[in-house]
Amino acid sequence: MYWLSMNVSNSMIVHIQDVKSPKQAWDTLVNMYSTNTQAREMQLKQELHNLQKNKMNISDYFIKVKNLANGLASIGAHVDDEDLVAVT
Repeated sequence: MYWLSMNVSNSMIVHIQDVKSPKQAWDTLVNMYSTNTQAREMQLKQELHNLQKNKMNISDYFIKVKNLANGLASIGAHVDDEDLVAVT
């Protein structure tokens, strides 16, 4: 428990301070992280599908698409080529 409490951020300590075992603490952190990851994945996919060029130049638009795709890849979400083609 000491190792976990020393290696998580202060904002996460509150979520594990009352658990009885390191396993419960770990499971709590995994559950919280996976929920945040799923929400982030949904948010990034929504942004990707709603992205419009509007007044951006083509270079800025492609950088925005690439940043969203990289954000999805960084959390382990698969980005289909069809998704990228649909927004370009």
